[in-house]
Amino acid sequence: MAKQWLLKQQEKELDEALIKEFKVSPLLKEVLEARGITERDHLEKWFKESALFDPFLMFNMDIAVQRIQEAVENMEPIIVYGDYDADGVTSVTILMAALEEIGAMADFYIPNRFTEGYGPNEAAFRSFADDGVGLIITVDNGVKGHHEVEVAKSLGMDVIITDHHEIGDILPDAYAVLHPAHPEGDYPCPHLAGAGVSLKLATALMGRAEPELIGMAAIGTVSDLVPLTGENRWLVKKGLDALNQALPVGVRALLAVAGHQGDVTEETIGFMIGPRLNAVGRLEDARPAAELLMEQDSDYAAELAQHVDAYNIERKSVVETITEEAMVQAADKVAQGMNFLVISGHNWNEGVLGIVASKIVERFYRPTIVLNLTADYAKGSARSIVQVSMYDYLETETELLTKFGGHHMAAGLTMPQSNVELLEQRLNDRIEEQEELQPVIEVDAEVDFADVTADFIRQLDQLRPFGTGNPQPVFKLSNVKITQNKAIGQQGAHMKMTLNDSLTALKWSAGGWVHDFPAETVVDVCGKFQLNEWNGHVTPQMLLEDVKTDDIRYIDYRNQHANRFAFLKNEDVIYLINSDRPKQSGAYFFYGDNISGHDKIVLRDLPVDMTAFFETMKSATAKQIYIIFYEPAQVYFDGMPSLDKFRQLYKIIIRQPINLVNQGMSICQTLGVTPDTLIFMMEVLKERQLVFEADGLYNVYKEAGKVEMLASPVYLERHAQLEREQQLLYSSFDSVKKLINEKMF
Repeated sequence: MAKQWLLKQQEKELDEALIKEFKVSPLLKEVLEARGITERDHLEKWFKESALFDPFLMFNMDIAVQRIQEAVENMEPIIVYGDYDADGVTSVTILMAALEEIGAMADFYIPNRFTEGYGPNEAAFRSFADDGVGLIITVDNGVKGHHEVEVAKSLGMDVIITDHHEIGDILPDAYAVLHPAHPEGDYPCPHLAGAGVSLKLATALMGRAEPELIGMAAIGTVSDLVPLTGENRWLVKKGLDALNQALPVGVRALLAVAGHQGDVTEETIGFMIGPRLNAVGRLEDARPAAELLMEQDSDYAAELAQHVDAYNIERKSVVETITEEAMVQAADKVAQGMNFLVISGHNWNEGVLGIVASKIVERFYRPTIVLNLTADYAKGSARSIVQVSMYDYLETETELLTKFGGHHMAAGLTMPQSNVELLEQRLNDRIEEQEELQPVIEVDAEVDFADVTADFIRQLDQLRPFGTGNPQPVFKLSNVKITQNKAIGQQGAHMKMTLNDSLTALKWSAGGWVHDFPAETVVDVCGKFQLNEWNGHVTPQMLLEDVKTDDIRYIDYRNQHANRFAFLKNEDVIYLINSDRPKQSGAYFFYGDNISGHDKIVLRDLPVDMTAFFETMKSATAKQIYIIFYEPAQVYFDGMPSLDKFRQLYKIIIRQPINLVNQGMSICQTLGVTPDTLIFMMEVLKERQLVFEADGLYNVYKEAGKVEMLASPVYLERHAQLEREQQLLYSSFDSVKKLINEKMF
């Protein structure tokens, strides 16, 4: 699906005095202005290191701390009740460290995704009461646990909720609710992750912000995709510094098994640490992930890390299997015109359905719900697009749902299986009112090719850490030439192109684009810059977001093996063929047909009728033309025999009748022609009634008079074919493109 590029508008320019004070480079200036960071207080928030906010600014913090201190003094057992994702297990790790330091009798509990589900669980709470627990502290969950809180209170337990998820109309009647967006509070950063809230409580209990715990909070914050702005940005920045100064034992073991070397960055968390921690809870009980983060013994941590990594490998396999099935359903629903996809299947692992939904959204750019079906219920995950709030859409359909929670871009839900079809119908009815759903790429600035240097890219590091709410800047380069393009990786899965002979540009999972953007094409590209370090050399490269061109793209497959263009059978193309060939499907058109409205065309056959060919090309609106010009009986290399050779052949036959089977090769050697050319010459002589064939022998007509050889239809057809081959098959590719362009425009 074509993507819309939106170049951010600069509403206000940076003042020269501020540029000098904050040492802002010209290119960095463009990014800051595009993002509205133009005032002194904005710049100070971004470039002058800020301390983390006082935890007691959070509503109910004093009440929560006092209650926990009472529990410690009274040796009251405490349960930290967590969640099974990376944010949840880091939240548990942070608070457990603080409770241990202040001498609490504390243990932790993480519900099983499959048997207990997300959030407070009544059965678990009852078991805590049986074990004599007096205080439950939820981390990264609880704000929707109204019933379970009432159960806990009825059993003599207090509940302190620490959470960051969407708040409903009424909060649970807990002893204290710590939430950065508490309706009665005014905390300066309302978008903390669960680990951020847990860090605030830990800091309040310990009287200091422990660097190792800030590092854990950074892992949870990046993994949970909360906005990296305000305090979150500085929390992650400080956390990365802490991790690089002293890696916790468990994190070091996990990075070792992942094969990571070098500094820990937000990308390290997002692509290595977070997915592995998440994988455990997606497949089994998440407790081993929390145990790994808490472990202090390096040998045992290495064992746990291997265990956690094995879950991640298994998770990838499970995702691949389910995605393959789900994509078939998704493609079918898109073909039916659906714009809100509800995909379902039996025996699908509920822990990975969010990943599957994300892959479908990436492919089709439609909000997607993926559900596992059982005998009674359907349970799964949802992912959305910028234009559609998943939370708002599901909130209007609560009568069909048993349970749901989430935010604008993602949600989890459970519902009776019998309601799935009706939910799909209602969501599709409502989305019809939505404006066109087109993917959007926000471009921070357009830059000149000459300005793309290693120094420029290093300047962008001042904006780090990048993430949700503070994405890595996207830049546009215009009118650059692709000087080389090839598929790389296993099975050519990725695309690597060279722009203007010098800049490497990569696009992951886009190996098929190599056919769409051949060398010499002039394009506009947008993407993110990074530095590539190899053998001591540091060079800029671009990670592509998209490629566009106003040029018609011609791809030359003339006289190449069919394997080279076998991929076309999986492309949305039409084929142009000669009218004497059968149409194999609706995608086949004869030369002479109108092909307006088709974006990709394949000139399969060498045209027999050039007038029909030109008529078709006049109607073409394609932006991509694959040129094959297949001709099974080419004459280009044999050429046209001269009239003198025709005379020599005629004289041979006059001397005595000939049998081509027995004498053909000898005659070919005498005349210096190929067997195919000899057969052609015989056909011309026959057509001109100079010779005839009888009983396998060629004889001359005794009464034959003088004839005009060049008027022979057989001769003229071969001559015309030779001209077509010279013009279309064996001339330069530039001349073929010029010929087609002249007919199209």
